Amino acid sequence: MSMLVGKYESNATALRLALQYSEQCIEAYELLLALAESEQSLILGQFRAAGVGSSPGDQSGDENITQMLKRAHDCRKTAENAAKALLLKLDGSCGGAFAVAGCSVQPWESLSSNSHTSTTSSTASSCDTEFTKEDEQRLKDYIQQLKNDRAAVKLTMLELESIHIDPLSYDVKPRGDSQRLDLENAVLMQELMAMKEEMAELKAQLYLLEKEKKALELKLSTREAQEQAYLVHIEHLKSEVEEHKEQRMRSLSSTSSGGKDKSGKDCADAASPALSLAELRTTHSDSELAAEFANAIRREKKLKARVQELVSALERLTKSSEIRHQQSAEFVNDLKRANSNLVAAYEKAKKKHQNKLKKLESQMMAMVERHETQVRMLKQRIALLEEENSRPHTNETSL
Repeated sequence: MSMLVGKYESNATALRLALQYSEQCIEAYELLLALAESEQSLILGQFRAAGVGSSPGDQSGDENITQMLKRAHDCRKTAENAAKALLLKLDGSCGGAFAVAGCSVQPWESLSSNSHTSTTSSTASSCDTEFTKEDEQRLKDYIQQLKNDRAAVKLTMLELESIHIDPLSYDVKPRGDSQRLDLENAVLMQELMAMKEEMAELKAQLYLLEKEKKALELKLSTREAQEQAYLVHIEHLKSEVEEHKEQRMRSLSSTSSGGKDKSGKDCADAASPALSLAELRTTHSDSELAAEFANAIRREKKLKARVQELVSALERLTKSSEIRHQQSAEFVNDLKRANSNLVAAYEKAKKKHQNKLKKLESQMMAMVERHETQVRMLKQRIALLEEENSRPHTNETSL
């Protein structure tokens, strides 16, 4: 961008100089035209004064001729003064290559149009001679010199790049630039492939993390089902502990009642003879048998409810295990598929990398060979130049 701006600035400077030379040429041409017109009007007035083309004895015609001659002399004098001022200015700006010997040229005078009056006034004091044909020729020479300078400035114009893409510009590029661009493109493509590989690896890691998250969620659901089963098992154990406590209390109560019966029997044996089996059966009351029967029925219901809970918990566990097994199989299949895709992508990237590496190696070898040939040619040229410098010239005289 800075180079392009520099080119534009250089072209602008060259165009400014060319414009300045053109303006000076136009000014010189205008003065030459004014000199030619004043000379023509002066010659016309002289012809009229000599009586060519006018009737004799015309008083008003003589006065008009006198005024015409006066105006022609004034115009001629003004044009000559302006021409001398321009010559003085051109002598100062162009180095005085065509200066007159009698004129004192000051190159430090201002070149602006504001100093035109001061230059005109200094012309009469510095150059007492009239405007001659030599001065007119010098003015024409200055015009030619300004044209040459303008042509030289035009040659310094730089060709700027077009804003449109030229399809033929790719063929015009030198070989070194094209090879350098090829190397840069190869490096950029290699970096792009590395970024694509990193993206593929990140996608694979994200896929694995999602699958691991699903597996953890499944494990959490199985843990919840196990927790429910363990809670049911704890309730069952608590009920068994309560049953064992009740049985122990009943056994203690039965043993205490048996001891009392035994002591009563001992007293009765001492008092009266032994009782029969029917009498012993009648000793137990019907209420105790009904209570034991109700307890047995209640225990049976509790056991059935616990069995039902255990069966439902077992069904939940089997169902969750089946789901877990199915998801594990899907997870393994996805892992295999992702692994195969990664392997295929790695092989593809490896082949591309190898091809690019071979291409870069071939380009580097070509560049090295070209550099070696250039170095060899430069060495040969240096040797030839040294031989030419070491040889004595034929026109030299030996002392």
